[in-house]
Amino acid sequence: MSMKKYNPKSLANLKPGFKPKWNDTNTKLIRIPVALEKQVLDYAHQLDDGVTPPPQSGVTNDFEKKVLNIMAKVKDKVKGYKSNSASQLIKDLLALSNDK
Repeated sequence: MSMKKYNPKSLANLKPGFKPKWNDTNTKLIRIPVALEKQVLDYAHQLDDGVTPPPQSGVTNDFEKKVLNIMAKVKDKVKGYKSNSASQLIKDLLALSNDK
């Protein structure tokens, strides 16, 4: 018969109302690159909460829709989007990058 090893003092140190950080309390220590820490933890917490995040394409659906809308304006040669004048296109692209 195997018993789980734990530090009995650690249970005594738990304060009333203690809420674990994870829903699934069976956790494991892992090493990850520091640069990826926030992204990995955010993703892990979403999975732990039962949320399956959509795969990241690097472009959000909203961002993609905005870019496609601008491209349609260029194709339709809307004023400010004509090929000989890219000033409005540049302004819109800069505004898009600020939205992110």
